[in-house]
Amino acid sequence: MQYLLMDAHSRFLGTFTSQKLLAVGDTFQNTNAKTYAVVGVNWNGQSGEAAHSITVMPVNAPARQ
Repeated sequence: MQYLLMDAHSRFLGTFTSQKLLAVGDTFQNTNAKTYAVVGVNWNGQSGEAAHSITVMPVNAPARQ
């Protein structure tokens, strides 16, 4: 499924494709190597649409040792 990434101010950040259905609380790493946490999911629109939007916030990745 393809997602439109939005920040808390509804600004477009990019797109993300995932094989699994994302939900609030999930984290993922985008192709730009940034880690995001899902804080909202917008399923509005037609069920046949190719993309849904998720509200995300950047999170710090765990420090490498």
